[in-house]
Amino acid sequence: MRLSSNWTLILVTICMAFFRPGKSFSAVDRTKAPEQAGKQESNPTKAFLLAFGHPVVDEQVARKVRAAQVASIARLTPFIIFANVINTIVIALSFQTFVPVEYLAVWLIGICGFLAFTTHKWLKSRKEPVEFVSRNALNKAVLHATVFSSFWAVVPIAAFVSGDANGIWMASCVTIGMLCGGGFTLATVPQAAFRWVGILYLASLVSLAIGQSSDIWMLFLLLTSYTMVVICSVASAGWLFASHFLAEAELEQRGELIALLLNEFEEKASDWIWEADSAGLLRNISDRFLHASGRTRSELESKRMVDLAYSLDEAEARTALVRLENAFDEQEAFRDIVIGIDVQGEERWWSLAARPVIDEHGSYAGYRGVASDVTETRRANALVSHLAEHDSLTGIGNRSWFLKQAEMRLESQTSFSDDTLTLFLIDLDNFKVVNDTSGHPAGDELLRQVASRFKVIGGEATVLARFGGDEFAALGRFESDEAALAFANDLVSVARKPFRIGRRDFAIGATVGYTRFRDSRDTLDDLMRKADIALYKAKEGGRGRALAFEYEMEREVLERRELESDLREAFEYEKLNVDFQPIVNARSGEVVSSEVLVRWLHPVRGEIPPDTFIPIAEHAGLILPLGNWVLKKACAAAALCPDLESVAVNLSSVQFMDPNLVDHVYAVLEETGFPPERLVLEITESVFLRDFGSAATKLEKLRDLGIKIALDDFGTGYSSLSYLRQYKFDKIKIDKSFVDEIGERSDGLAIISAIIALAHNLGLEVTAEGVERQFQVDALRTLGCDTMQGYYFGKPDSNPMKIAQIRKEDWEDRSPSTAPRNPSDMRSVS
Repeated sequence: MRLSSNWTLILVTICMAFFRPGKSFSAVDRTKAPEQAGKQESNPTKAFLLAFGHPVVDEQVARKVRAAQVASIARLTPFIIFANVINTIVIALSFQTFVPVEYLAVWLIGICGFLAFTTHKWLKSRKEPVEFVSRNALNKAVLHATVFSSFWAVVPIAAFVSGDANGIWMASCVTIGMLCGGGFTLATVPQAAFRWVGILYLASLVSLAIGQSSDIWMLFLLLTSYTMVVICSVASAGWLFASHFLAEAELEQRGELIALLLNEFEEKASDWIWEADSAGLLRNISDRFLHASGRTRSELESKRMVDLAYSLDEAEARTALVRLENAFDEQEAFRDIVIGIDVQGEERWWSLAARPVIDEHGSYAGYRGVASDVTETRRANALVSHLAEHDSLTGIGNRSWFLKQAEMRLESQTSFSDDTLTLFLIDLDNFKVVNDTSGHPAGDELLRQVASRFKVIGGEATVLARFGGDEFAALGRFESDEAALAFANDLVSVARKPFRIGRRDFAIGATVGYTRFRDSRDTLDDLMRKADIALYKAKEGGRGRALAFEYEMEREVLERRELESDLREAFEYEKLNVDFQPIVNARSGEVVSSEVLVRWLHPVRGEIPPDTFIPIAEHAGLILPLGNWVLKKACAAAALCPDLESVAVNLSSVQFMDPNLVDHVYAVLEETGFPPERLVLEITESVFLRDFGSAATKLEKLRDLGIKIALDDFGTGYSSLSYLRQYKFDKIKIDKSFVDEIGERSDGLAIISAIIALAHNLGLEVTAEGVERQFQVDALRTLGCDTMQGYYFGKPDSNPMKIAQIRKEDWEDRSPSTAPRNPSDMRSVS
């Protein structure tokens, strides 16, 4: 930045020097940012502000600059004293004719005393030179200039008040001389110079006003112009002075940094100079060369650089040796030839660069070059490369490395028209359980053991990698489908065997999906996609098995994706319907509640059952917004139907895992005004398998709101009885599969009777699902069932008012032929 580009800052600084010298102001903050950011180059504005004493640089540097400013004035002090003595004598002789003796004596005593004080301070400073000066010293210099100029300001005023023409002329000459001379003498401390000039200028203006000359305006202009010249000259001189010392300080700092770097280089440099004569023998061997080679000087002087390169028997070293020999034979300059050296049994690597030496006769005289030990760099690069391509936990390849290897093998397969390449994707089963129950260290050890077993099975011919988490991949050539299936089954079998971690055994498993290279047009992405489809299908079929890709699977995936897209559109445009299915009191036959069902009528495929689209919604991440929408629609509609004691809404396991479930339910109740006491949330035992840790807390918070909780599909799981003991429910629902057995199997009634008795002993209400016949109604009444629901009592309807109006006579003794048909199990969702 040029100094002339910031006139506002310059003018403000000069004004501050006149009226408040030594004070800082906010404008100097502009120069601090470069300093704080580490900027090292000289800044003209910074130097200008430094000359006026503002804190814009490091305090240590500022103290040195201030010391130089004061020292510059001190060097001129003898001349200042001498000039003041001469001027004092001249004024005393000129003023004795018109100034009273007592006044003149007082002035003489004052100025002589001040000159004596100045002489004393100067002599003291010569004995004790100061290298660092605080800002207080500049303030003292300003005070000194103020007092000194005040003595001389009396001269022109006294001359113009009572003097004659000779006295006025003499006083004017002395005042102008003192104004200019003092300003230039004090230029290294601009604040002091400006104070000196300002006081004498004001005194001169007062004198001109007293004199009342006819040429007063011309004299005023001349005086002002001279003063402005002095001020500008002082500001420029002060800036140049500070710039010089600031640049000097920065050069000194850079010199120290360069010296530090050079010392560091000398201590840690791995380079050295090497020379060889025309025969190739090493000459002028440095100590650094001796240390790097691990050999004596006599040994090196009898060898060539090529001989040293022969000491390491390694493939890459041999390749570099050929390049080095060719360069020597051709007498060519070379660089970046990395040779291997055996240094006292350790493998070291040197990077060589050299050019041939030509003597004064123009003949070849050998080589001169630089060698550098790059062993550590090579090791670091090798480590970085290994880490970039291998999984840090298991030591096998990572996804990036695997895909590169797969691309190369696939390209080779295509070139030779081979179809033996097979890609396997492997997912571990129940790995999350190990992490959750035993911690991540146990999970990490399990992954290491899994990788070790997979490596043993695959051997050297198979490429193995970990993609992340509990996902692995393998790639190999297998001559037949049977051989590929056998390898996949081996992966499953070896993962099924217990793993010993610490003192515990862990049983997990693996699911494998794989595909073989059949179509020459297939890319690696195609193989990955097909193997992933097979893996997904294997998981869907029960996990713990291996499954090969079939084209029918791809058709199912495409159909599933189409359904997912259609479902998103149906949800976005509210093409899904919410219906209410009646739940009747088994004794009175009145409709007391209703279960909410969500239905999707596809414009092309017709009615799609929830058992089909709910898993798709869960997989696509739609289940949470869809569930909230259904809950809101159900509560809003049921709020308008007070005849229904309650409304039941199902929660999927994905919804139940949502940490914000309770907040969402509460928000819906608040928005719709639906009483929480009338809401029943139905859950299945699958939610406890997926969200075991926080299930009890969530259920307790929901029940605290007044919401009732029902355990749906009771009796179909493995741990229903244990859940009744661990968690608090308000009702249980007997699954339709048990109701269907009434009248067909004798043990069906026994199971239902036991469930009802158990529930009533625990204080729970019992609802039977899927009731479609009168004899089922009679049997359930006899067994003591509390409520029933099913198509026997009426079709679901979108209007809960119609459901509430169903009466006992509408369905009792209804023949099977007139009962509403149940086209599918219309599962509910919220």
